[in-house]
Amino acid sequence: MPLQRKSAFRKPVRVLKPELDAANRTQALQAGNVKLCYAACTQAGADWIGDKPNQDCWAAQVLRPRDRAAAPVVLFGVFDGHGDEGGTVAAEAAEALPGEVQDSLWQGDTVEEALSAAFPATHAFLLQQPGLDCSLSGCTAVVAALAGDCLVVANAGDSRCIIGRFEGANEVAAFELTNDHTPCLMAEANRVLASGGRIGPFTVEGRSVGPPRVWERAHNAPGLCITRSLGDTRAKRLGVTASPELLSLPLTVDDRYLALVSDGITEFISSGELVELLHAWASTGVTPDEVARRLVREARKRWKERGGGDVIDDCTAIIAYIVYDPDDDGTGAGGRASGAGAGVGLGGGGAGGKAGGKGGKGKGAGKAGAAGVRRVSQHAANGVVRRRGSSIRRQAAAAAAPTETWGEWAEQMWSSLVGALPWSLTHRSKRRVITI
Repeated sequence: MPLQRKSAFRKPVRVLKPELDAANRTQALQAGNVKLCYAACTQAGADWIGDKPNQDCWAAQVLRPRDRAAAPVVLFGVFDGHGDEGGTVAAEAAEALPGEVQDSLWQGDTVEEALSAAFPATHAFLLQQPGLDCSLSGCTAVVAALAGDCLVVANAGDSRCIIGRFEGANEVAAFELTNDHTPCLMAEANRVLASGGRIGPFTVEGRSVGPPRVWERAHNAPGLCITRSLGDTRAKRLGVTASPELLSLPLTVDDRYLALVSDGITEFISSGELVELLHAWASTGVTPDEVARRLVREARKRWKERGGGDVIDDCTAIIAYIVYDPDDDGTGAGGRASGAGAGVGLGGGGAGGKAGGKGGKGKGAGKAGAAGVRRVSQHAANGVVRRRGSSIRRQAAAAAAPTETWGEWAEQMWSSLVGALPWSLTHRSKRRVITI
C-alpha cells in the first residue's frame, strides 16, 4: 500500500503547484538564540523551444517549537528536479521530507539522525506514489535545519548551502557547507565505478560535450550528472544514492547570511561572489525577499550572456539574515507561537500553513557521509554601509558612535526590518516576530 502523507495545505501537491504564484515576502522569527529574516524566490528557466515548467521547489517550516527538553528546530530546503517527472518529484519531496524529519524528532531522534533517515525515507515515499515514474526522473535536495545554536545541513546532489561569516571590519567570507555530488569528486566516482556504472560526457559525432555523467555499461542511459539524488531508480543500481552528506556547524556571533540555492544560481555565480553580492545588497538595507529576487535575476542574466542565450536553468534561492545572540533566547520578547509555521514553494511561489501532523514513517537504510566546510572568498566587494535615518536622534547616535560594530549594525538592521514586516503569521504572536 502506498505511503500516505497529509498535505500541509490539505490539497494534493499536483493540484497546488500551478496555484502558488504569489510573490514571497520576507518573514521573521526568533528560534532560541537565533533571529532570522528570510525569504525565497524561484523562477522557471527556458530551453530551445521557449519557456518551460519550473522543476525547482523550496520549503521553509518550523518543525519543533521550544519546549523544556529540546531546542526549537527550523528547516529550509531546496529541491531541483530533473527528467520528465522532475517537477512532480521535487514538489512531492518538498512536501514529504520535512514531515519525515518532524516524525523522527517526535520519536526522540537527534536532528542529525532525523535528517539522515529522512532522505532515504522520502526516496521510498516517492517510489510508492501512484502514477509517478521515477526511473529517469528525480531531484536534488539540500536541507538546513537550525537547531538551537547549531546548523545541521544534509545534501544529496549539486544544490548548495552557503554561509556568510564576518571576519573583520570589512571582510565577509563565504563558507560552502555542502559538496557538489558529481562524478568529478573522486569518492563519488569510485562508488559509481565499483557499482558497475560508467562515467563519461555526452558524445556528439565523437566529440565530448558537457560534464561527466553516470551511464550503464552497455547503454547510453541514464546520463545523470549527479551522483546522489531522490528518485532516479535506474541510476540507483549504478551507485547513485539517496543517502545525504551531513554537516553540523555551531553558529557564531559573526555568522550573518545563510543561502540555499539550486545549481541554476551557482552555474555562473561562485559561492564567494554570491556572498559578496548578498552583502553588498543587504548592507544598503535591501530585504531578503528583494535580495533573493535580485540573485535570481542576476543568475538568469548570466545564463543569457554565457550559456548561449537559449537555455536557462531553473533558479531558486532561499536567503536568510542571521543574528546570533547567546544572551537572548527570545523568552522575553513577543508571544510564543501557538503553532508551527510552514511554507513550501512549488514551482514559483510560497504559501503559509500549518505543519503536518505525525504520520506513518519508514526509515531508510544507509549512513550519511560528512561534508567539509570550505572558505571560498577573501573579502566582500563593499564594506559595511550603515543605514542612516533622517531623524535627529539617529544622526546624533551615529555621530556619537562612529565605530559601530558589525554586530550592532546587524541587530539594528534586523530590528528595522521586523518593524516593517506585514508578514502572514502575525496573528500567531502578540508581535510581528514569532518566538518559538
